[in-house]
Amino acid sequence: MEHFYPHKSHSRKDLINLIQLFKLPIEDVADYNKKQIIDKLIIVMKNIETIEPDMIYYNIKNVNELKEYLIKPNQKKCLSIKDKNNIINTAKLIINYCKNGYCLELSYFHSLDVLYQEARRISQWGDYPSIRRMCNLLNNNPHSNEKIYPVVSNLVQKELDQKKLANTKVINTLTIKKGSFTIFFE
Repeated sequence: MEHFYPHKSHSRKDLINLIQLFKLPIEDVADYNKKQIIDKLIIVMKNIETIEPDMIYYNIKNVNELKEYLIKPNQKKCLSIKDKNNIINTAKLIINYCKNGYCLELSYFHSLDVLYQEARRISQWGDYPSIRRMCNLLNNNPHSNEKIYPVVSNLVQKELDQKKLANTKVINTLTIKKGSFTIFFE
């Protein structure tokens, strides 16, 4: 692969994550803008022969696969702005239905079938927080037993797990033991 240039759909944050994940030798990568990161990445990719494989997030085993991944459009950014806005707006309409006490008369939708059809259609974009929230609220619907689960990529799921772990609080508890104890005061 002679001509290597990352596709423009990869964001600065995505490039930084890839550099850190594959431990590419670019120091202080967070201090650079996207153009500077791309310039440094091009230089590094010309000179590097091996990388640490990643089978968890991207399923990339070697340098050539990483180059191919970077040359192709970002899989997470496959929606146009218009399509993304339509999906988010549909999710907001369903969230509004849930917030209004699951009352169909107060919602945009005319039937539960149409509402659930739309929810199933947009649940495949579970990387967006609005879609995950919509699914959680909709799964609490007392008028339906149908459960809809968002499709979340491995990378986003790992980020969600890390946030959940960071937000868990340790609760100190009092432990009482029975028995005879001797206390000395000096």
